[in-house]
Amino acid sequence: MTAKSWFKLHSFAGFAFGLLLLLVCFTGTLAVVSHEIQYLADQKYRALSERQGPVPWQVLEQSLAKAYPDYQISNLNVPEQRYLAGSVSLNKGSEFLFAYFDPASGALTGEGQWGTVSRFLRNIHMYLSLGPTGKIVVTSLSFLLLIILVSSFYVYRQWWRKGFQLPSATKVSSRTFWSDWHKWTGVWCWGFILLMFLTGLWYFTEHFLLKFKVEHYPKAPKLELVTAQYQALSLTELMQAAQKARPDLDIRALNYPLSDKAPVVVTGQDATLLVRDRANRIYLDPVTAEVLKLQKAAELKPVAYIADMADPLHFGNFAGLGVKLLYFVFGLGFTFLVAGGIWMHWLRTKRQQPQLIRWLGWTGGVSSALVIAALVVTSVQFSQREVKNLPLSPVLGSLP
Repeated sequence: MTAKSWFKLHSFAGFAFGLLLLLVCFTGTLAVVSHEIQYLADQKYRALSERQGPVPWQVLEQSLAKAYPDYQISNLNVPEQRYLAGSVSLNKGSEFLFAYFDPASGALTGEGQWGTVSRFLRNIHMYLSLGPTGKIVVTSLSFLLLIILVSSFYVYRQWWRKGFQLPSATKVSSRTFWSDWHKWTGVWCWGFILLMFLTGLWYFTEHFLLKFKVEHYPKAPKLELVTAQYQALSLTELMQAAQKARPDLDIRALNYPLSDKAPVVVTGQDATLLVRDRANRIYLDPVTAEVLKLQKAAELKPVAYIADMADPLHFGNFAGLGVKLLYFVFGLGFTFLVAGGIWMHWLRTKRQQPQLIRWLGWTGGVSSALVIAALVVTSVQFSQREVKNLPLSPVLGSLP
């Protein structure tokens, strides 16, 4: 291929679905710091003090029982960042709410509904709020990233010499000005875009592994059906059993079952690097707290380990606020690359294609329609949560 052919390919990959790619990049960049945005916006998302040891589960459960005696716990989560409040999903019939708590003391900090800034951004970024089809569309963008990455070597010759040379701000031509900054930003963001391509490709692959039920991850144990309904143990009892089974585990989440054949699932972090909390799992019998299965991150097979490594690598949620801010900066750079590429395409072709519809083409039209649909559907539905199955957990007011 000639240099001109590589340039055309590079331009096509960056512009064809550029508006959609821009939306996914921008919402993903904000999603990285979405919990921090909530932290700044409302004090209920803030921890009262920094947690030094295990969460006082008994104190938390007593606080919940006092404030929400008619509710059941569905699940709870303790963030990796020690400055953020934990959250508990509560149900009373079809009614749902989040209760937020201080992980260090177990004191409640406030309550809220399903719709949050974090949920809004992640729903768009992950699947455009369009279900499985949206997930395929978003993850398919990773193939465009591959084209952009490979073609950039041929479009920008001897790029390694330009990384430490800031483009001149005195260029007469607007197109030259944008081109120089586009190339400079691309040099610094190349590795970050490669990481987004690799994790995006994994999400694309994982979607079809799950769709066609290809075994690639350890299965959860199933309970023998004893009665149609049973009385599950309290949060405190289950957490005590889980901590006894894995004293080394920093427990960060618990999920009560939605089926009488499913176990309670407790997850957390140990010393294993670059895995999400769900890599370490403790499966408990909800009635007896018997340990049914232990899953340790360090013992996972390669494909399963990749599945649990993808999220931390994609969102930068593995080493504190500093790494998240670094991801945010590179995400902004990536967003600038996409936006700048679209703008340069307009500067280059506006004389030949002055009409917006003609300029966009069919790919731009599809991209624009998906962007509008994602924004509208997310705005309407992101705060709604249908409760189809109630958790098989005790009502908080019935606890001793």
